[in-house]
Amino acid sequence: MKNNSLKNNLGFTLVELMVAISIIGILSAIVYANFGEARKAARDDVRKTSLKDLQLAIELYKAQNGVYPAQGNAAAWSGGTSGSYSAGANYIVGLVPDYIAALPFDPSPTPADRGIIYRTNGTDYKLLVYGTVESKMVIDYNDEFARCPSTNALGCTLAVPPTTTYGVYSAGAATW
Repeated sequence: MKNNSLKNNLGFTLVELMVAISIIGILSAIVYANFGEARKAARDDVRKTSLKDLQLAIELYKAQNGVYPAQGNAAAWSGGTSGSYSAGANYIVGLVPDYIAALPFDPSPTPADRGIIYRTNGTDYKLLVYGTVESKMVIDYNDEFARCPSTNALGCTLAVPPTTTYGVYSAGAATW
């Protein structure tokens, strides 16, 4: 008579396979969630870098031309006044290619009323990444990217901190 005990021990039972697959699934979900937060933080870092690059290009433009570059494609600015919005290819006129290689856009798909917004009157400017910040929120007025210098700035508030908008601006545009 043959011994069949070896034949039964060569594979995994259905229960063992289900437990192993469940453990792999749980670990994958945890890793995916952590990478999702890292991607959000990375996109926020890209937004900050884009603002700083644009700020430098705008200041270089003013140093050579005496005024800040003109607004491009018109778009609504909070408060009802006009600004230029990054939905178009040329939202800041005259920077490309002499001062910056290309105008940046928000790193993630954004709704039609969100993204990079630029406003100027020639002597001052304000540049915002408006409503798209995902994880590195502005939590107080001392933040380098706070869109307002203080709670006392007339007509300009952080809304309810934390806010999903980054800003850089010249001194005269602080209250816009």
